[in-house]
Amino acid sequence: MTSANAQDWLGTVIARKSIGGFVFVQHVYSRLSERGQHSHPWLHLSIVQRGQYERTPGRSASHYRSGDVTLLTTDERHADSYVPGTKCLHLVIPSSFEARLMRDFTWRGRAPLDPIHPINAAFSVSLYREFKNAADDSTFVLESILLDLVSRELGIAAERSRLRPPWLRILLEYLDDMYEHQWSLTTLARELDVHPVYLCRGFSEHFGITLGQYVRGLRILRGWQLLSVGHGGNISEPLEISLRYRHGDMPVTLRNMLVKWL
Repeated sequence: MTSANAQDWLGTVIARKSIGGFVFVQHVYSRLSERGQHSHPWLHLSIVQRGQYERTPGRSASHYRSGDVTLLTTDERHADSYVPGTKCLHLVIPSSFEARLMRDFTWRGRAPLDPIHPINAAFSVSLYREFKNAADDSTFVLESILLDLVSRELGIAAERSRLRPPWLRILLEYLDDMYEHQWSLTTLARELDVHPVYLCRGFSEHFGITLGQYVRGLRILRGWQLLSVGHGGNISEPLEISLRYRHGDMPVTLRNMLVKWL
């Protein structure tokens, strides 16, 4: 392949950022950019931000438009085609991330979500925000999002009961008491004796927000409380929210705040 042809399928890199072991690369494709069958030695997630992307993993092609999310497993062969003007955010996820899931769970075959599924839409927005506004806890936030998303795509079943698991209340109390600490998902899961996948999936399914986003919102809330106290402000609403945490609930007020802040 000539360097000119290589540039065609690569597009133009306009931004790149590493967060923990994850690498974001944002491309624009000013002209038709195509590449034949190939694979990547890592999990490869793509978010279409503008235009249209066509992927052909076998004989049939899949089409992705603005807002869609798609995932390639490690070494999955495929062909790419980007129409002129397309803009994508690609995320390189270490193959060890997938290997850990495959080690801990029985392989059940791919079960990809619809590209326009509301969950995928929420994930794409959250991932882009981390890319644009990385913070000290971004690695934790990304891991919680990706464990949730990738486990769904790999067909890993979450706990089936519609009842809220008792460990969720314990988790909320623990986070409320220890919000200033920096944790890893592995540490939290070990404290609760729950696999990190069940931790992330259970949290998002019962509360409608990822664990990482919740932790960030909680820290923002606590900072707001401290500022309110320091300035003699009215903190009745944050205190009410804190009391409701203690009863294992996530109030709609906080959820609305998180949507606004995050």
